[in-house]
Amino acid sequence: MNMWKIGLGLYCALVLYVSSISSGELPKTGVIVSDKVIHLVEYAIMGILGWGAFGKRGSGFPWGLLAFCTCFGIADECWQDWVGSGRSPDVWDAAADAAGAFIGLILSMVFWKR
Repeated sequence: MNMWKIGLGLYCALVLYVSSISSGELPKTGVIVSDKVIHLVEYAIMGILGWGAFGKRGSGFPWGLLAFCTCFGIADECWQDWVGSGRSPDVWDAAADAAGAFIGLILSMVFWKR
């Protein structure tokens, strides 16, 4: 198993851990950023890690990786509701997750030198 796969698995676990924290317990950074931007960046990182773990140059767009990241984002939104953290699922957060994963995958495909 390569380090990218381990990194992707650990990152997915981190995402679920942070989703388990109630919004009142999340650290305040002092920087005002839309939560949609946070979701976009969070899942762009997941897309990059997914490309590192499973991407293959020259084989077309990795629709399976996009589907994985998108489904994980939807499950993450549901997870927030299931664990009772006081946070609720938001379809627009899931949309930002999918958009972020798409951006991360595109950036990986364009700039990754294998």
